[in-house]
This record gives sequence, structure tokens and C-alpha cells, in this order.
Amino acid sequence: AHWPVSKTLSLLGVAILVHLIVMTSLADRGPADEGSGDRPKRSVDPKRHRGSENTLAQDQNGRAAVFATENSTVVTAQITSTATLPCVVRKFGTGVVSWIRRKDFQLLTVGLATYSSDDRFMVEHARHLQNWGLQIHKVQKTDAGMYECQVSTHPPTSIFVELKVIEASADILGSPDLHIKSGSQLRLVCTLRQSTEAPVYVFWYHGDRMINYDKERGVSVLSDRKSSVLAINAADKADSGNYTCVPSNAKPASINVHVLNGEKPAAMQHGGRSSASRPKGLTPLAVLLAYLLIR
Repeated sequence: AHWPVSKTLSLLGVAILVHLIVMTSLADRGPADEGSGDRPKRSVDPKRHRGSENTLAQDQNGRAAVFATENSTVVTAQITSTATLPCVVRKFGTGVVSWIRRKDFQLLTVGLATYSSDDRFMVEHARHLQNWGLQIHKVQKTDAGMYECQVSTHPPTSIFVELKVIEASADILGSPDLHIKSGSQLRLVCTLRQSTEAPVYVFWYHGDRMINYDKERGVSVLSDRKSSVLAINAADKADSGNYTCVPSNAKPASINVHVLNGEKPAAMQHGGRSSASRPKGLTPLAVLLAYLLIR
């Protein structure tokens, strides 16, 4: 006997419905209840990798926030200069980049907005480079320490950048006292120590008078990134006194110059070099030893 077509279609519909119910039930139970089923299990590594070139963290949508800036980067800046702490972030979706000062957990910036009352802090954002650098103008000693660049993913992820602050200082060769003969050239060399940036200017003072442009006295000044040289041709008694080298971004240095007419000082400058004169004759100790030997 042949089954009616309508009855056959009804049985087929019931079979399809049962199949759909079973598949839906298995899907609701999830992969943990399927035993050794064929569906692959997905796992998420909760560890956050720090110190590597790229720091990755999973957000709630499974997308990663990637830091192209290396964690624990160190930036060195000198006092009064401008420091930029880098933070290059890629693929952070709708997350927001914030900067936090770790020593007091002060929120400095959120996005492009500055939250700190200190207007020296601001974000330097280069869209094409995806950089969210923190700029600190007129760096002070108290700015040294650790800073956190954080992206508001879920969970939030961060890298840390350390700022080291150094103070440059000037040093004049031959200080604290320099003796030269009258009529010879006075040449003072001022060098900069621990300087990360070239000074905007280097002023030279004789006493309290700035003499960089004193052409009548034959003064010439030549400066570069790391040093400044003051020269006075045919120095005379009037050129004696205290000279101070004052860079724009470093501690000043001073030297006492003695221009002598025929005197014999302990140290003399000849042709730009200092030489110490040795005492002549016998010392008191040598005289005493000779006397004892004769006895």
C-alpha cells in the first residue's frame, strides 16, 4: 500500500522539527557540556604581557588593544626643557586613552582633554602615527617618576613610561682661579655637563656686566651645543676680576681671573694652557735634614 502524499509530508515535517529542537538544545548547553564533540573550544589567556614590544589585552568584544610603545620605556629630560612621553596605541576600538601620574594617582589627561590644573601637561596627538604622547613643558625635578598610559578597554590595559629629570651645569676650565700675563690672550672655555638640549644662549659676565658684544674690548664669544669660548685679545689689568658663564638651561659657573704685570703667580696661562710654577730653593724640611746630617 502506498502512503498518501499528505501523510508523508507531515511525518517529514515532524522529523525536521525534532532535529531543530535537538540542535537548539545542544547549542544552549555550550561546548563545556558537549563532551568530546567536534565543536572547538575557545580559551582566553588572562595573562597580561608586560615588557614585550607589543602589550596585548582582550576587550569585551574580543578585539585587542595594541601598544606599539614598549612597556617600561625611559625618557630623560633636563630641567626647563619639554619632555614627551610616548604612547602609540593601535586597534583600541572605542576605548579612550588616559594618562595617570603614578606617585599620586593624579589623572592628567583623558583623550585630548587635560584634567590636571597644571597647564604644563597636555596630549600630543598625531593621528596618522596613532600617538597619544604626554607633553610636559618646563620640566621640574618633581616631575620625575612613573607615568601610566591607559586604554579604557574591558579590562583596562596600560603601559608605564618613566621620566628621569637631570640638571645640566656649566664648568669653566681652570677654575676657580686663573693667572695670565698682561698683554696675552685671555681664553675661557665653558663646557656643559649632563645637557640633553643645546642652550638657547650662553651669556658671559665680567662682574655684573654682560660682555658678549663688547667689541671695543676685543671680546669674542663662540658657542655650540656643548660649550662656549670667551676670548679677549691683549688682556690688561682692567680685565681682571670674576667671570661667569650663564647658559639658558644650566647652572652657571664662575672663575676669578688675575692679569699680572711682572708678578710671578703660582699658575700662569700661556697660549691657552695653564702651567704650575715649581718653587725654587730648599724647603724648610730639606734644610732641617741637611743640618741633622752635618751634625
